[in-house]
Amino acid sequence: MRFPALLCAVALIAACSSTTERPYRLPYAGVVDVEIIRDHTDHQTPAEKMFDLKATQPDQVIVAAAPGWVREIEDGGNTAAPTNNYVWIEHPLDYCQPAGGGAPGGLAGNCRNCSEGPGLCNEWTLYAHMREGSVQNAPPNGAGLDIGDWVSEGQAIGVEGDVGCQQFTPPCTRHLHFTVFAFEVDSVLSTPTANGDYEEYAELHGRPERVPLFCTNAGLRLVETGEEHVPGPCPPL
Repeated sequence: MRFPALLCAVALIAACSSTTERPYRLPYAGVVDVEIIRDHTDHQTPAEKMFDLKATQPDQVIVAAAPGWVREIEDGGNTAAPTNNYVWIEHPLDYCQPAGGGAPGGLAGNCRNCSEGPGLCNEWTLYAHMREGSVQNAPPNGAGLDIGDWVSEGQAIGVEGDVGCQQFTPPCTRHLHFTVFAFEVDSVLSTPTANGDYEEYAELHGRPERVPLFCTNAGLRLVETGEEHVPGPCPPL
């Protein structure tokens, strides 16, 4: 199923080319109110099309917004360090994959050809400010994830935190920084942090962010600053 037309119709975004190719679950576990602190229109520079989300209660588990491969993890930062903790996930769309690059179970036989080359049209999600150790530590203290793992939509990937917030003026508080990227052809499929942290990598590749519609318990929503939403499952592709 193709989603761009639906995204444009629901979101009423003029620049429809900037929307994602698929919907993404609001990335929190369970039934919890999630505040939209900043949306894609008012996130502070140098970022754009990014979201700051915050659960109304602390210690909330962050989940994968869609199925995909865990491509990079930074899990060792703490609140005293200027570095950040984050997870990158690559989400296969219905493009034909390079040999060995398909999703578990394969893709449909009528997969689309990617104009930029096999494997280069997928979307990636970024989850930043995660609590120290909550991604790689074994359960129950963490999600027990490693680079290369396949995760399902709604699967736990860590805990909302404030690691990395001390580098800002004034320092930010606990929240999740979430972005969808569509890396351009020159990014190849290398590890995002091969060229530094996520901000540097995004700068290097022209910041090709996309605006998602989030899946909530009330359906697909283009969320806006000041709203509260409850996560919900996404419709099947």
